[in-house]
Amino acid sequence: MQIKRIYIENFRSIKTLDFEPGAYCVLIGENNSGKSNILRALNLALGETWPTERSFSDEDFHNQDTSQDIVIQVFFDETTEEWRNNCKMEIGGVELRCKSYKRRVGQKPAGTLTTEYYCIQPNGKPAQYPSEPLQKGQAPKGPWLPHRVSRDLRDRLPFIYVGVQREYDRQAPGSRWSVLRRLLNEVNTEFLNDKKEIKVRKADGTVEKMTRKQAFESAVKGAYEYLRTERFVEIEKRLAANAMEQMGLQPGSDKVELHFDSHDPTNAFRSLQLYVEQMGITSPAGEVGAGLQSAIVVAIFRTYEELKKEGAVFAMEEPEVFLHPHRARYFAAVLRSLTEKGNQVFVTTHSPIFVALDQPESVALVRRTQADGTTVHQTSKVALAADDRRALRLLTEFDTQRNELFFARCVLLVEGATEKVALPLLFRALGHDVNSLGISVVEVGGKTKLPLFASVCAALKIPFVVLADHDVREVDASLSEARQNDRREKNTKHERWNADIEKACPADALFWMQPDFEVECGLPHVEAEKIDRALERFSADLETEVPSLLRPVITKVLELAR
Repeated sequence: MQIKRIYIENFRSIKTLDFEPGAYCVLIGENNSGKSNILRALNLALGETWPTERSFSDEDFHNQDTSQDIVIQVFFDETTEEWRNNCKMEIGGVELRCKSYKRRVGQKPAGTLTTEYYCIQPNGKPAQYPSEPLQKGQAPKGPWLPHRVSRDLRDRLPFIYVGVQREYDRQAPGSRWSVLRRLLNEVNTEFLNDKKEIKVRKADGTVEKMTRKQAFESAVKGAYEYLRTERFVEIEKRLAANAMEQMGLQPGSDKVELHFDSHDPTNAFRSLQLYVEQMGITSPAGEVGAGLQSAIVVAIFRTYEELKKEGAVFAMEEPEVFLHPHRARYFAAVLRSLTEKGNQVFVTTHSPIFVALDQPESVALVRRTQADGTTVHQTSKVALAADDRRALRLLTEFDTQRNELFFARCVLLVEGATEKVALPLLFRALGHDVNSLGISVVEVGGKTKLPLFASVCAALKIPFVVLADHDVREVDASLSEARQNDRREKNTKHERWNADIEKACPADALFWMQPDFEVECGLPHVEAEKIDRALERFSADLETEVPSLLRPVITKVLELAR
């Protein structure tokens, strides 16, 4: 089961939000755009802690306006049937609602927060059942009641949230929905059901056959006796006696006992602690440095992926934190592979490493304005042929700079490295810093790739401008016939490619260099020289060095970036 749709109202920066995530959903946006608020909302509705009014405060309401309810709806891609009082209900998701009392209700003053947590139908309406059992041929009696979310329903869709800090303690076996807990739960089930007997040598030297569970309990019970000092036993006895007295029970007459134990008899693995030994010092994993804790958390995810577990939803804030670029690229591949095994992954990121240009459908662009609050824009499907997707993947697999276009306020698409180097310098010569303005100059790997990149930008409504070489030249009659024919063939190719570019780009966002960028800028065509010459010419930041044909290009980019 996965999350099919998310609908949120009046939560933090979110006024109204409605979007449909895929199996791999990358939330991209500037700082304070509201990416984390989306994951917080999901964590409230599905996370480890059961939501109550204590889960919210007045600051969680959009613009702190408590007159409007907070609504978090999560729809599943599978429906389930449940029966109450002879009434069948179709469960399509859950709704968490927090509201503030408008006036005093009983002992609760106005302004007190309260929550409602119930199941919803696939259409978003509450799943309800009659308060009295339905009788055949009779009208329902009594009011209809909302079907509240059960622990069993939540267990069907484990939601594993990993914050920016990567604390190991949140992923330890004792944390109910941690990754490590899910891994060890299956081990515990096998352990409890293992009836195979093993030979165990006892303290008196005799050998006895027993199951692993029996052997473990016997060994632990014997070791536990060494902990039971006189002082420990006295504390245990006094605690039990005081508890009995507090409950009004008589010692010996009521069958209630209190005692300590070293582990949970139903799941000993839950009590395990992970330790790190480094330079002769042994420490709990939750007490080592942030970088090492992060590495351990990543290792847990890798182990989960390698063992091919499925059926969970992972939500991770900024997975690139504490990771070197190579490790980050590897971890990005691990997260994507989780989705191939039936899991769903949400990430918020500022790193192009975790975005795939050949899979623009996985990107959810998060924007925030004063009028609309946090909004999400995504595309359901980009019309890219299989060969085009393969080309985009090869272009970005080992050069993630091109993925920067997802993070930009405006993208300037260019053909090659010369333009990529020269244009930021030309912006600076006119008094504009492309980085501070959120402008990305993206080199697409050649003229024929411009329509691909343009279609991705258009699908996600990322503002973009295309700067292309026209490359159609006059055929010089003084040339030999062979060279004239060669020129005509090249012109035919470029005319076809130019037509493809014009189809993919708005007319006011397409600028042609006649015949090409190098001629317009007075640069040589020799590959080994033109980048160095561009740096020499434009590094002086002189406005007079900016070619006239490029000024309208820069003006248009600045207009779209605002």
